[in-house]
Amino acid sequence: MKTLFYPRLAWDGLRKNKRMVFPYILTCICMICMFYILAFLSSPTVIELLPKGKDTAGLVTTLGYIVIGIFSVVFLYYTNSFLIRRRTSEFGLYNVLGMNKWNLVRIITLESLITSAISIVVGLFFGIALSKLAELGYVKIIGGTVTFDLHVNGICVRNTVVCYLVIFAIIWLSSVIRIRKSTAVSLLKSENTGEKAPKANWLLGILGVVILAAAYHIAVSIDNPIMAILWFFVAVVMVIIATYLLMISGSVLFCRLLQKNKKYYYAPGHFVSVSSMVYRMKRNGAGLASIAIIATMVLVMTSSASCLWFGTQDMLKKNYPGEINLSVRFHKNGLLEKENIDNFRSIIEDFEEETGSETQVIMDVPCIQASVMQSDDRLYFESEGNITSINGIRTVIFIPLYVYNRETGQNITLNEGEALAFSKKVSFDRDVIVLDTHEGLLDFKLMNKGVKKFYAFNELQDLFPQITIVVPDLGAVDTFLGDREEIAYCTRMWRYSFDLNESPLSEIDYTHKLREKIWDDVPDTFDDGTDYIVVSDIREYEAADHIALNGSLFFIGCVLSVVFIFAAVLIIYYKQISEGYEDCKRFEVMRKVGMTKKEIKSSINSQLLAVFYVPLVFAGLHLAFAFPMIDKMLVVFGLMNKGLFLLTTSITFAMFAVFYTIVYKATSNVYYNIVTAAK
Repeated sequence: MKTLFYPRLAWDGLRKNKRMVFPYILTCICMICMFYILAFLSSPTVIELLPKGKDTAGLVTTLGYIVIGIFSVVFLYYTNSFLIRRRTSEFGLYNVLGMNKWNLVRIITLESLITSAISIVVGLFFGIALSKLAELGYVKIIGGTVTFDLHVNGICVRNTVVCYLVIFAIIWLSSVIRIRKSTAVSLLKSENTGEKAPKANWLLGILGVVILAAAYHIAVSIDNPIMAILWFFVAVVMVIIATYLLMISGSVLFCRLLQKNKKYYYAPGHFVSVSSMVYRMKRNGAGLASIAIIATMVLVMTSSASCLWFGTQDMLKKNYPGEINLSVRFHKNGLLEKENIDNFRSIIEDFEEETGSETQVIMDVPCIQASVMQSDDRLYFESEGNITSINGIRTVIFIPLYVYNRETGQNITLNEGEALAFSKKVSFDRDVIVLDTHEGLLDFKLMNKGVKKFYAFNELQDLFPQITIVVPDLGAVDTFLGDREEIAYCTRMWRYSFDLNESPLSEIDYTHKLREKIWDDVPDTFDDGTDYIVVSDIREYEAADHIALNGSLFFIGCVLSVVFIFAAVLIIYYKQISEGYEDCKRFEVMRKVGMTKKEIKSSINSQLLAVFYVPLVFAGLHLAFAFPMIDKMLVVFGLMNKGLFLLTTSITFAMFAVFYTIVYKATSNVYYNIVTAAK
């Protein structure tokens, strides 16, 4: 009997506190299940089913389960701290009745073993059961080969068990240390100890506003996508710090201001709620901040991942204008002449006739492209080592006048030394443009007045600010740049993209044979490999890599969003329970002095509306100011459809707001039942 005493006591402790313990175990099960599923999806068995982009997909899924593991440590530790705090009086009573600290540690150890065993066993069960469904959905999204063989990955099971045993061991150790350091009196009075009314800390509140304003300024002021990536994590850390400062200190200040408004404060529906909020904001402000941060993470992940996935085709069409895209790149100056371009074009047209195919030309542009540093009206052609400032980098593209007239339908004429210049994302309102290689200068008089704007390649215009310069012919620029290899990212090329409407050959075979014909039929004056190289991209073939990356990000974003939403719901639920137990005595006194149930409910609604919608408002603000920065980061992935991102962001926020309202309604009933003793 004595042997089973402590196990029975531990089991009864969990059973009697099931209102708090069950959600905790459910969260553990969810995280273990998701961890195993993502570990399973990153295993070679699943990755081999994908058509292409195996390395990309494997990396993304691996990062996904690592994120869940790290988040589990932080969140489960936070949740367990709440459970221990709620049960300190129970442990204090055991201590007073004769149990020493080691006996209490024994109970906590047994409870930890029970919750850990249930969580790991049930979590793995559901993880294994749902892994096949997740595999089918994941592989189907990316376009791989679906199989219906059900198998269990032993390595993933082992990694999951080891990971969460370590996490539960850390949580158990923290609980033991907390109990060992406490006295019987402190344990008994832990929940009844009065808390002093917190003072409104103006300094921390102002500091929070300043940090948040600085983070918002960074988010909306950065124009360069590369800089957006570099500063994104800095802005995220600043937003997190500012949110906690404002929620903890600013919320107290807000409640104090409400108290000073006598007309509002002394109303029956507001008096109790505002008084309660003042006392608890010091401690629970962190909980509200956590909800706001988690909500922001969910919104950012879901909206950006959804935008990438649904914008994949748009991304492909901008990066690969035609179904087949050829690029002839010349290694020497003097080869990018109209006569040579015509020779290459004739070879392609002859091959079309020989094969009985029909094509539609999408792009036919000879150009010189380079990365330069801009200073006023001067463009410096630097070596790679001299480009130190990202903000000054420009992508400059020179195209001949006949291409501009053909694409815009105009009939502009330019004399030698004259040019047209069009820029986007950067101001370039000049009369003269000067090219500087540090060894010579070449200047052009700009004749932009009354002409249509034209940008050479749309897919490049948002990564770095692009300057398209239209010159009478490319010969002068080609000769000026010479064969200096030290000029950074300088490319002479002819881009030719087309759709293959009809052909007896597949796109891959057509492209392969066309390349062979170009090598065979190019005049002997060209030395293949030394003078030029032909690069070909097939949109359908290249799509596999994009689908693998975007599909993986979309799937992982959905999984992590589910985990984070679960965490936010649990924080809200525990917050309602803890505040309900704290407020029940206050409302009992108010009932005795004549406060009706209707007035109690009105007071509760006033309090919950004021508190629980604050995180949603903060999340919406964070998302709105982060929008410009995330939009620029998506450009790095090749997505430049701001309208699509705005649509996915709006839909995501609307859906989350509806879900948040449902959670608020459900948990507010729990709070009401506690404070009114309805159940």
